[in-house]
Amino acid sequence: MKKFLLMALAVTMLGGAPVASHAADQDMAKITCKEFLDAKEHMSMMIMWIDGYMSGKSGNTLISDAWMEKLGVHLGSFCAQNSSKTIMDAMEAMPE
Repeated sequence: MKKFLLMALAVTMLGGAPVASHAADQDMAKITCKEFLDAKEHMSMMIMWIDGYMSGKSGNTLISDAWMEKLGVHLGSFCAQNSSKTIMDAMEAMPE
């Protein structure tokens, strides 16, 4: 999982920026879990946004492999069971 996250981050940093610059604006508060799970090519970028959003709210400035894995597992399992909920709902349901 650690290697996947690092690879996904590298792909996002190297290849995702040109794609993202041409993408339509997205309101992250309105993205459903189904849309999140279906957005395979943008999922790593969304997870990084979610991490940044949650870090901004908590004041946590650290990034760790363990946290990113925990976040990814939570988002995947929550969204698989709650496809009509939003990713904001998934973030609120994140265990401490």
